Amino acid sequence: PQGFMQLDIAAEMGLGLLRAYQLTGNARWFDACKHWGDLLAKNRNREPGLPPWNRYANPECITWNDTMTGGVVFLLAFFDELIRLGYTGQDGAIVEARAAGVAYLRDTLLPRWIVDDTWGRNYWDWQDPVQAENVTEFVVRYLMEHPSEFPNWKHDARNILSLFLNRTSVNPASRGDTYSGAWAFPESSNCCGRSLWYGPMELANVFAQYGSLADSPWSTELARRIQILATYDTHENGIVEDNIDGGPVVADAWFKIAGPMALKHVLSSMAFLPAIEGASRENHIMRSTGVVNNVVYDKGRIVYTTFDAPAPALDVLRLAFNPTKVEADGKPLTPTPRLDSAGYALQPLSNGDFLITIRRDGLREIVVTGEDPQQALPAEKLTQVGNWRSNPDGSLSSREAGASLEFGFTGNQFRIIGSVGPAGGLSVVYVDGAPQRVAIDCWNPAPREDQVLYYLNGLPNAAHTVRIVARGAGNPRADGLFLDVKSVQWSDATGTPDFGSGGGPKDTQRMIFGYPQREDFVDSAGNAWRPATDWVARGGADADIVKQSWWSERRRLAIANAKDSERYRYGVHAPEFWANVTVAPGTYHVRLGFAESRELDPKLRAVTILINGEERVTDMDVAATANGINTAVDLVFNDVKPLHGIIEVRFVNRNGGEAMCQWIEVGPGDGGAGATPVPIPKT
Repeated sequence: PQGFMQLDIAAEMGLGLLRAYQLTGNARWFDACKHWGDLLAKNRNREPGLPPWNRYANPECITWNDTMTGGVVFLLAFFDELIRLGYTGQDGAIVEARAAGVAYLRDTLLPRWIVDDTWGRNYWDWQDPVQAENVTEFVVRYLMEHPSEFPNWKHDARNILSLFLNRTSVNPASRGDTYSGAWAFPESSNCCGRSLWYGPMELANVFAQYGSLADSPWSTELARRIQILATYDTHENGIVEDNIDGGPVVADAWFKIAGPMALKHVLSSMAFLPAIEGASRENHIMRSTGVVNNVVYDKGRIVYTTFDAPAPALDVLRLAFNPTKVEADGKPLTPTPRLDSAGYALQPLSNGDFLITIRRDGLREIVVTGEDPQQALPAEKLTQVGNWRSNPDGSLSSREAGASLEFGFTGNQFRIIGSVGPAGGLSVVYVDGAPQRVAIDCWNPAPREDQVLYYLNGLPNAAHTVRIVARGAGNPRADGLFLDVKSVQWSDATGTPDFGSGGGPKDTQRMIFGYPQREDFVDSAGNAWRPATDWVARGGADADIVKQSWWSERRRLAIANAKDSERYRYGVHAPEFWANVTVAPGTYHVRLGFAESRELDPKLRAVTILINGEERVTDMDVAATANGINTAVDLVFNDVKPLHGIIEVRFVNRNGGEAMCQWIEVGPGDGGAGATPVPIPKT
């Protein structure tokens, strides 16, 4: 075989096929994936110290680097799904292959977390020897979802995820940074111009998941802000302007990025931010650990099934009503606040909605009922024009072009419920006389009843008229032309949504620049210091910011006047760099730690400091301020208020040299007194 036959991409496709099998029951897809799994297990490299797989199935046809790095997680996710579905390969070969992949990730890749290509080498059209958004997403998610095998997941996931902010902000042509308080960045350190859209969309959902699992206000707030900014790029007519300055960059040529990928990532971030991003006064399944293969949204009654329910099986729903009964496989579930066994937990929201988390180990069918504020009307009550057939289930069907159903309602949202199948046809929807951009297509490979055919929200809470007109036509795959409508639903329920404004971390944040360790440094007072990653330096397109600007090896063991010397042994250096510290509203102090190790002309090592654009220190000579080289000195700035939820601390050398810093602390209230900066001599 010829061409670039990439194993990680094949595994990602296999993962999608396995989920499609669980949704549709098409066993051919399962059989194909079992065969793929067998081949991957059989052709594993067993040489000690080397990756278990080549990047390519046919490396003899590839002229560039063929090493598989972080892309191994795509294979691991594929193996996990096969194993979960009961297929382990011949004599457990897939289980053994998975174990080899886990060991490679744990023992080889994670210790190299700051090396650029560790989380890259995935894109099909180039070597991609840099950290890439999709590898970052899959790796971080894999660590979070397998905590027993990766007990350091809270540190590793956070470090790798936030390192992407640092790496992708190097390109002056992209200018990755915070905009109105939200991070926006390209897909990698060298692509793709000012398209600061789909990369943030993809990683916002990972920040959201980390925020939920690690109980991290910092990560949750980053996710919230990132996705809010990113979704401004999409217009209601479907046009996407992924250039943050306006217009398209990637979206006009890459349909899968502009449409399906954006939908996937927004839904994924909603899944882990259901209280903030979930639709207000509506009923939706927000996330499930299983594949939901059927769901019916009736008035006050939601019924859904999943393909399977291995422990721990957890679902989260956002409802417009307080559920009065929850059943699983016909048996009632009871409130179980800790969710350590089958049951459910409720969380009321300020707008009148409820979040319900259901644990259902081994239970596949869930029924949730309650007093729903929405209203419903059967199809037979709608105004009919043309030829319509009444069906035993109460639905109406027509294949006549121009046949229509009409209803009026007062509310802000509506749904059209009906059946889909191989004979389904196309229809046009009119709202208040205006044709809608999106039509109804009742075609589906397999018949399904009581499905949401059309759904529109965000309407003025007033009287509206809806007309559904059959086209008497179908898509090229359709065997028929039928429109089948069973009922309509609407709601005038209102409530003020809580979009999380005013959120963010309020506690002290401590970061060591250049710190390469995977676990936080804990100082003598018990405070944890993480590697500093949410900062920016313009190193150039494709620049390796770690090699260029991190002092990731200790500069000096002995640091004079230092308490907890380890904080001063690393650092960052660049002509200009700035940290974007995400915080909640309030008043903060900023404490900066320095230990000058460079014996240079003072003007080449001078540091000017600006906080939120205000120059606070000019041309400081760190060594003179500390009374010596390799001597610790701290500066403190009090009464600092965030701008757009960010405290930006900028370091500049204006004399042709480089500024530097060892660590940064941002915390609430007064930070005490620091040293008085000593400027370089004026010439």
